[in-house]
Amino acid sequence: MKSRIKPTPLLYALAFLIPALLLLVVYARLGLAPWGDNTILMSDMSSQYVEFFCALKHRDVFFSWSKALGTSYIGVFSYYVSSPLSLLTLLVPNEYMPMGLMFLTVLKVGLAGLTCCIFLRSYLRHSALFLPMLSTCYALCSYTAAYSLCIMWLDGLIWLPVILLGLERILAGQRPWLFFGSLVVCFVSTWYISYMIGIFCCVWLVYREWCEVPAWKDLLRHIRSFLLSALAALGVTAWMWVPSLLAIFSGKLGDATMDYSSLTNFPLWQLPSRLFSGQSAGLTNFAPPYLFCGTVILMLALIFFFSPAISGRNKLAAGAVLMVLVLSLWLSPLDKVWHLFKMPNWFPYRYSFVFSFFLVVLAGQVLAALPKSFTTWRLAPVVTLVLFCLTAWELGYNTQTTMLDIREVFHCQSYADYVSYYQDNEALVEQAQEADTDFYRMGATYDRGDNSPLSFGYAGITHYSSIYNKQVNTFLKQLGFAQGWMWSVYYGSTPVTDSLLGIRYVLSDQEFPGYEEAGHSGSLALWKNPDALPLAYVAQGQVSTILPRGYTPFETQTYLLNQLTGSTQEVFSPIDLEVQEGEGQIILRIHGTGNPVYAYLDQNGFTALSVDGEHRCSLTPYEEQRIHYLGTPAEGETLEVTIACNTTLSNLDWEALVQQLDQDALRDALALLDNTQVDTVNNSRVSLQATTDTPSTLVTTIPAEDGWTAYVDGKKVDTGVCWDTFLTVELTPGTHQVTFRYTSPGLTLGLGLGGITVVAFVGWLVWKRKKA
Repeated sequence: MKSRIKPTPLLYALAFLIPALLLLVVYARLGLAPWGDNTILMSDMSSQYVEFFCALKHRDVFFSWSKALGTSYIGVFSYYVSSPLSLLTLLVPNEYMPMGLMFLTVLKVGLAGLTCCIFLRSYLRHSALFLPMLSTCYALCSYTAAYSLCIMWLDGLIWLPVILLGLERILAGQRPWLFFGSLVVCFVSTWYISYMIGIFCCVWLVYREWCEVPAWKDLLRHIRSFLLSALAALGVTAWMWVPSLLAIFSGKLGDATMDYSSLTNFPLWQLPSRLFSGQSAGLTNFAPPYLFCGTVILMLALIFFFSPAISGRNKLAAGAVLMVLVLSLWLSPLDKVWHLFKMPNWFPYRYSFVFSFFLVVLAGQVLAALPKSFTTWRLAPVVTLVLFCLTAWELGYNTQTTMLDIREVFHCQSYADYVSYYQDNEALVEQAQEADTDFYRMGATYDRGDNSPLSFGYAGITHYSSIYNKQVNTFLKQLGFAQGWMWSVYYGSTPVTDSLLGIRYVLSDQEFPGYEEAGHSGSLALWKNPDALPLAYVAQGQVSTILPRGYTPFETQTYLLNQLTGSTQEVFSPIDLEVQEGEGQIILRIHGTGNPVYAYLDQNGFTALSVDGEHRCSLTPYEEQRIHYLGTPAEGETLEVTIACNTTLSNLDWEALVQQLDQDALRDALALLDNTQVDTVNNSRVSLQATTDTPSTLVTTIPAEDGWTAYVDGKKVDTGVCWDTFLTVELTPGTHQVTFRYTSPGLTLGLGLGGITVVAFVGWLVWKRKKA
């Protein structure tokens, strides 16, 4: 580190281009668009990431109305798409986003190879002969192949070598700017993986100090620079990670997650096999870790411990690091520490790339210790080229095999289907937005994922991510919507829920009774609900703070409506039906009255639904365990509903589970609630006018999350909560201007920490200048 090493542009170009081109070749062989009709849209890449990247164009950062009725968004933004490289997707039309994400993945893999080469060039202080091979082994390790579906984690691979290079400069007595700066960018890009990199930095610091044995004075100076730089980086980026941590702890990290009952994650004898190529893919909680980074790396890492050119102290320190990493992978308590003290739900061992990186470093030390006679040997370039070609083939083969295994399990979406889906939906969303410019929500029963509102930029219900609102999910489930842990979806709506939640438009390939068809595109129609209520309304009765338990969804919807209107109107009622229970099925014969009929089918034993002999859907996926619209049989007509089941289901109250809706009674009730005028709705402010003749409760359909502040006629007032879910405000008689303002929880604290950090830094600079 004492002598400045002259960069070699060609060397760095090769380190970037070789892994990037290898991955492109693999993608072409897999038939990904534009070379075929396949895409990288598998697993979470399909159901989450592609939609979040599409959502970047809508400029949501701290809050989004497109997320589960309107909730905090900073956790989603910082966890999934906050990388500066994500800005490149703004240049990609959303209908072509699968291709854009494929090329973004290639770019990130190439950058990982580049940064690894830069680190090794400086750390090894040796010939560049082997560096492209070593950096390619790191960039295309098995972790990359398997976890590229979680594209934001690849930023960790890019920044790990740069951060360690900055740490090496601290150990060499140089200034800590590179370490501090790379930590800042890494925290912004992927704060979750940054936590794991931070743990490895601590391990690396101990490893290097063990090898070098500095004086106590130097050791304390290194530790001081390390800690102060890390704390400064945390302070500067606190505006992002403080609100993000609060958001994610209110969701996945604050909920029950996957946990292991045993002390160990897998039999230890399985671990060595994961160091070889061609291992079967596994992304579930019980899959062993991905550790392969090239056979040549494994062989050289073994030689490291037998090479006479490597000091015994270095070997002992390296062995201790490997032992720590192996124990972390094997023992579930240590594994849990690496994952923010929560076992991950699928994609386990999210830090395993540091194991591959360390093996590459050990291999590089062996090559750096080769005698000078080898580098001057005439055949050295030929041997290197042959070895590199074999390694490149092996890495490509392993990447392709891993991705094929993942595709076999999760399948991938057709590129043509994605483009067709996006174009049809986008055309109808734009039509709705041009027709109505005020605030309203939309629903969709034709989704390719669970984040379509974010993708198309409309306010909606459907959402799936690790940062979810548990109470919103619970509320929607009790109303009869489909809901499964982190998922909340629109499936299961009725005209009651649509109207109360302000859902004015629905994108669907099905018929919606009582709605008006407002547009058509492909197989989709745009249905308009004429009775959708605004974002807030003055209740005519007393609303409770809690949501009652033990009710059927029809009873819950009636309960909410009656509380709001101050009446006892039964908009849902039983319908005359006959029940015939047979072997493996239940037949319901429903005698029509001209009203739409709905059934709540949430029993685990139900397997399929048919109406009048026509198969409707399977009832086993979570999104089908909900309220189903069965039809609107006229008076004198009979609707025959067949429900297949795989177990004996008895004592079911079908009169309570199958109900008809009185649309006229519903319309009369909703007319009592259309009593506000909403003026402004954006991601930080809601403004409206409300009039009441008596002391009343203003009920909003804004989820009651921390961060909202209410003002009535310019004066700050306390907010309440109704049904455990929505914000409320108490009003006195008269006409009032009501304003709600949103500030992301933790943002003020984060900005304060950042300000303190900057002031402390400036103060330190002034002190240093005066001292000098």
